[in-house]
Amino acid sequence: MKKALLLSLAALLMVPFAGAGSASAHPGPYPHYHSWRTYRPRVVPVYRPRRRRPIVVVAPAPVVVRPAPVYVVEEPPPEPAVTVVRRPEPAVVAKPRQRRDDSMFGLGVRLSGATLDGEKLGLSSAENPTMGGFGIDLRYRFNGSGLGIELSGDLLAASADDFDQTTIPVMASLTYHLFRHSRLQPYGLIGVGVHFTELSYLDGRYKYDMSELAGQAGLGLEVFITRHLSLNADVRFQTVFKDLDTQASIRTDCLHQVGDQVGFCDGIHGADPNDKMNLGVQLHAGATWYF
Repeated sequence: MKKALLLSLAALLMVPFAGAGSASAHPGPYPHYHSWRTYRPRVVPVYRPRRRRPIVVVAPAPVVVRPAPVYVVEEPPPEPAVTVVRRPEPAVVAKPRQRRDDSMFGLGVRLSGATLDGEKLGLSSAENPTMGGFGIDLRYRFNGSGLGIELSGDLLAASADDFDQTTIPVMASLTYHLFRHSRLQPYGLIGVGVHFTELSYLDGRYKYDMSELAGQAGLGLEVFITRHLSLNADVRFQTVFKDLDTQASIRTDCLHQVGDQVGFCDGIHGADPNDKMNLGVQLHAGATWYF
C-alpha cells in the first residue's frame, strides 16, 4: 500500500518535464491547452500523520474527605488556690490518767445455817439447837482495791421438845477479795455484831428475849456468772458472849418454879457463872447482784 502511493507520486512529478518549452494540446474528451510556458504544478505534500497509540486518561476516583469527629469534653472549673498557713501549735499538757472506777455495790440474798455450843440460861438441853433460815446482805467493794464491807442480817429458827428458839444475827464485816479482776474470787472476812435471840418454853407461856455480842471470821468464794451477777458461799466461825444479868434473872425465876413443867429448871443450879461464851459455825450460800 505504501509502495503504490509512492509510485503515483513519482509519476505526477515527471509529467511537467515531458512538454517543456512548447505548448501542446491534448485531444480527448476533455480538450485543453498548454501555454508555452512550462507548467509546473505546485507540489502539494501529503502529510499523513502517524498513528499513535491511544492515550487513555484515567481519572482517579474522587476522594471523599470525611470530617474528623469532634468531641466536647467538659472539664471542671479549676479549684481555687489554697494557701496553707502553719502556726505553731500550743503545747498540750497531758492529763493524768484517771483510775478506772472499780467500786461495786451489791445486794444479795442467801440461805443460812448455824449451830452453837454452850449455854444461855444454864439449860444445855433446851438451848442453842441447830438452826436454819435465810438472810440478806449489802456488799460494797472499794475502788482500786480488794477491800470491801458487808452488812448482813439473817433470820434463824429451830424447834425442839418443849422449846423454840429464834435468833437474828446482825453483823458488819470487813472483806478482802483476791484476784479481783477474775471470775473466781476467794475472799476472807472478819466482823462483829449482835445476836437478838428469843427463847420460848412451855408452848409460849414463858418467853425470854436477850441480846448477845458476837464476833465472826470466815473464808469464802465468789464466782461471777456475769458482770453483775455472782454466786457466793462461805463458812464463818462465831463467838457469842452471853448476857450474865439475864442468866441471873432466870435463875431467880427457876427458884420459884415457873409454871408446872417438871424438869424446867433441872441443872440450872449447876450452871457455871463464868461460862460466858458460846462457840459456833455459820454457813451461807447465796447470790449477789452488783449495780
